[in-house]
Amino acid sequence: MKHPLIDNQSIHYIEKGQGAPIIFIHGVGLDLNIWSNQVQALSSEYRVICYDMLGHGKSACPPGPYTLEQFVKQLDELFSNLSLSQAHLVGFSMGGLVAQAYAIRYPEKVCSLTIMSSVAKRSEGQRQGVLARVKEVEKQGHKATITAAIQRWFNKPFMEKHPEVVAQIQQRLENNQPNAYLSAYRVFATADEELYEQLAQIQCPTLIVTGELDQGSTSEMAELMAKQIPHSEVVIFPGIKHMLPIEAAESLNQLLLSQLEKYNKKEMTK
Repeated sequence: MKHPLIDNQSIHYIEKGQGAPIIFIHGVGLDLNIWSNQVQALSSEYRVICYDMLGHGKSACPPGPYTLEQFVKQLDELFSNLSLSQAHLVGFSMGGLVAQAYAIRYPEKVCSLTIMSSVAKRSEGQRQGVLARVKEVEKQGHKATITAAIQRWFNKPFMEKHPEVVAQIQQRLENNQPNAYLSAYRVFATADEELYEQLAQIQCPTLIVTGELDQGSTSEMAELMAKQIPHSEVVIFPGIKHMLPIEAAESLNQLLLSQLEKYNKKEMTK
């Protein structure tokens, strides 16, 4: 489905199920399809909504540069067009940064926040690493970093067992609009720095999850976020790299269902 946005832009989304709404936000270079396991598992109890971020998938790809505020604005337009007064937010990687920023900007609209495989307060070395990848994309094009990304994101045994899943992710990355991808990647490379000092403003219950072996979204970053966000807890998935929603789907879905039930019970007792 598509909804008109301001400036005649459009947003592509899917939704399934009924109940309390949950909005899933994907990572840079990906699209709403990474959430297929979560849609299937959660839509029997919740209204599950997934959308393509600005510059991704079937949503609008306006000329760059992009800002984090544009991604927040896009998400708020989705809230408005779907007549949502509140929702649970689940953000993966760059989507985690968008979700953080949204929870800071619109605290009254976020029931709970799940920050998944995302980043915070990169060290100088980590910052230089991601900026080096930005430069590589600038010089060689958006396909230059795909092979290395796949290796960072998935464990080898999973790749060998599910080559079709990995091929779908690779195809998605290859199909990105080059300028839109680069514009989004620049936001991803720098937004954690502007957000970190504001994290204490997040007041909703927050779950922070990442993979033990994730090199870019480390368990140390998860703990740093938890120290800043008042009502938060951390879960680290052992033996998992970056692609939590896919490689650890079953365990992740059980965790999300458990947490959402807990959050909803707290709401009912208020």
